[in-house]
Amino acid sequence: MAFRSIGVLMSVYHAEDPVYFKRAIESVLSQELPPSVELRIYLGVDGPVPVALAREIRAFETRLYKVVWFEQNRGLVHVLNDLIKMSKDETFLFRMDTDDVSHPRRFAQQMAFMDAHPEIDILGTAITEVDTQTGTRRIVRFAPSPEAARRDIGKRVPIAHATACFRRRVFEQTGGYPAVPLNEDIAFWFECLKVGLSFANIYTPLYECTVSPSFWRRRSFEKAWTEFCVYSRGIWQLHGISWQYIFPLARLGLRLAPTSLQRLAYSSRLRRVDNTA
Repeated sequence: MAFRSIGVLMSVYHAEDPVYFKRAIESVLSQELPPSVELRIYLGVDGPVPVALAREIRAFETRLYKVVWFEQNRGLVHVLNDLIKMSKDETFLFRMDTDDVSHPRRFAQQMAFMDAHPEIDILGTAITEVDTQTGTRRIVRFAPSPEAARRDIGKRVPIAHATACFRRRVFEQTGGYPAVPLNEDIAFWFECLKVGLSFANIYTPLYECTVSPSFWRRRSFEKAWTEFCVYSRGIWQLHGISWQYIFPLARLGLRLAPTSLQRLAYSSRLRRVDNTA
């Protein structure tokens, strides 16, 4: 089998929990990959971080392909775009959040799927959401086909951003993530669809997503309004005048509701969810 390399794009900032960070990095380093695949982890440190977190980062630094310590906290989109520019000849680039866990076979299964489906540009997987307060585990699945991803993007994202596996041509055709604070992933999905890129998902949950109290604190008015604007503009560019505008309007109203109501809606079966516990 021909030798090839894959890259993993990760960003960490001051509010990350060192324990979760260590767990996330270890889940990537312990991926079950054939000897012919080189794993390259690109980690961007987005501005100053606490001593405990910096200690964990330095403990792994020699095992990572590239660690970039940025002087200022500029936000995820800038870190990701810088890391993409630093990447080299990797066949695929993966996303990974620094408070989550990747299944040991995640990368191998996504690579196998992409090799078997050369028409797919961006591949996600189902996820297992773990609520740190209640211990509840829920499986969430996303668009089952490229057609569904395009048709339903006004209603829900086509993939979970942190599970993404990209072909390099994705960034060659789009130029990277749009500079949209707090909603760079949604804006990027619209850009990808606009240039004709295809999405798919693996049905099996290969990623464990941490839903902690900070998840809800990050849902500010600024994020809600930016999200509404991104969805409205994206729907117009893809579909023109469409009934799908009802979804960003409803989502904006929900984002402004009390947290208890947001949590209730988030756990709704409307999100392609399977209860597992």
